[in-house]
Amino acid sequence: MRKAPEPRRSSVPTTSCPRSCAAVDDDIIAVSPCRSIDLPTIATKPPQWFALDQAQSILDELPQAWRTMCLLGFYTGLRWDELSGLHHHRIDRRRSHLFVVEVNTKSGLKEYPKSSKSRREVPLPPHLLEALERHLHRLERDAVVLTTITKGRAGRLLDDGNWRRQIWWPAAENARYFDTDGDQHPVPNYPPHAMRHTCASWLVQKGVSLYEVQHLLGHESFQTTQRYAHLQPDAHRAVLGAWERLEAPLTLAV
Repeated sequence: MRKAPEPRRSSVPTTSCPRSCAAVDDDIIAVSPCRSIDLPTIATKPPQWFALDQAQSILDELPQAWRTMCLLGFYTGLRWDELSGLHHHRIDRRRSHLFVVEVNTKSGLKEYPKSSKSRREVPLPPHLLEALERHLHRLERDAVVLTTITKGRAGRLLDDGNWRRQIWWPAAENARYFDTDGDQHPVPNYPPHAMRHTCASWLVQKGVSLYEVQHLLGHESFQTTQRYAHLQPDAHRAVLGAWERLEAPLTLAV
């Protein structure tokens, strides 16, 4: 029996539609119907982050029981599901580090894959470790650090939606800060994930390399970390230096 000829592959790039590319690769179709169609570009939003006095005002408005959690968010950059899935035995007091391994998901606790960059080691500044010490002394070693505290429901895994509605948004809406002229303003209406952006933004502004920030936050792609590049202290230094070196800068006649 004569063998049927294989479908001819298209020489036209089919990267504009991942599913069509896969269908061509698997010989399901010969040519991608999306070969000349470009997918719309998704605009990357600049990271939302708090200034130091804005973050402090939110901490001051939080119930006492949740201040340590948000302090941890601001100084480690952990995702919310990493914060709410942190275990006592993942905190190394002697080395002032914590290890990000488990996450709190809608289906319960799970571990990051060992190959994932999200599984990482995060340093703890002394004042944060001190705050954690006051919280940890009453917990079993294998306990989750941050859980519900409501009577009758204490010790359960936190729910993202409930925590935002009952804890974060009331504190953020009541928080106020003063500008340089002494006028009072509400803090920006940012979600809890802004604590992660705030951590990265503060570090970049203080000269920490984007490479270090990538590993601290567990970004899989360096492009994700590059959103903070404009905050680097020397981000525009080369450009301004070039203008200063011009032999005859442009002037306006008066």
